Order: sequence, then structure tokens, then C-alpha cells
Amino acid sequence: MKRLVRYICACLLTLAALAVSAPGKAQDDASVRIDAPAPDFRLPTLAGEGKSLAQYRGKIVLVNFWASWCPYCREEMPSMDRLVKSFPKGDLVVVAVNVEKRVPERFRKLPFTFVFLSDANGLVQQRYGANRLPDTFIVDRKGVLRQRVTGGIAWDSPQVVSYLKLL
Repeated sequence: MKRLVRYICACLLTLAALAVSAPGKAQDDASVRIDAPAPDFRLPTLAGEGKSLAQYRGKIVLVNFWASWCPYCREEMPSMDRLVKSFPKGDLVVVAVNVEKRVPERFRKLPFTFVFLSDANGLVQQRYGANRLPDTFIVDRKGVLRQRVTGGIAWDSPQVVSYLKLL
């Protein structure tokens, strides 16, 4: 019994250490700061057309770093799509930045209302410090980074919708 209690305590301490140290490292590696201007970038769409973050000024933007092999990325996409559709048209934009060298063909035509971009060389991902996927950065209408969400969430939850409407 004592061995079981020690084992459980050791596991809990390990998890606590990871939870405390890992997010701090990811934030330290990033050149982005909350309540500061979001770094602009220009990337190609999956069709090759160039898009920049600056062109969405005046809109709420979710910059979402994702990959096709990431199950949490795929799981949160439908709730992001519902979130976009719950706002007036063009008021909220999801800029979905794929971080793979090559996006598999089946992911090139996803049925979502996102702007899909490719960061094949990983420079934008590195600049934002998006070391874990999914990693989403909430940018307000003035281009200021307001929040970072690492991991998948229900984007269409009442709490998220209320928060975004305040931006």
C-alpha cells in the first residue's frame, strides 16, 4: 500500500513539474507577448496565394497553428467553424497555419470557413513559439495579441464567445 501511495505521489509531482515548467519555456522561446502587437507575417495559402496577418486588421483573428497528424487540432476545428459562423460575416477570422512540410491532399479541401496557410519552413511557428499543437493566438481588431490557448478547446462555448465579443 505504501509503495502505491509513493508511486501516485511521484506521478503527481512529475505532472505538476511538467505543467509548471513547460508552458513557461514555450512562452520564453516566443518573440510574442500578450498585450503587444502581434507580429505580422506573410504566408502562402494552400493554393499558393500570399496572405498577411495585417490584412485582417479590424477583425478578430484566431491564428491557429495545426498539423494533419495532430488529433486535437482536427477535433477543435468544427467548434472553431461554428464559432466563426456565430459572428457577423467577416467579423472573426480563423487563420489556420499548417506547420508541415507538405499538407496531405485530403486536408487541402477541408469544409471549414478558415484561411488555410502553409508555414512549410516553420519560421512563423518559431517566431510565435508555437511548440505544441494546437496553439492558437487571439488577436484583437487593432492587431494586439490578447490571449494564447495551447491545446484543443471548445471554441464555440459561451465563455469563449463572450470573451471574443468583448474584443
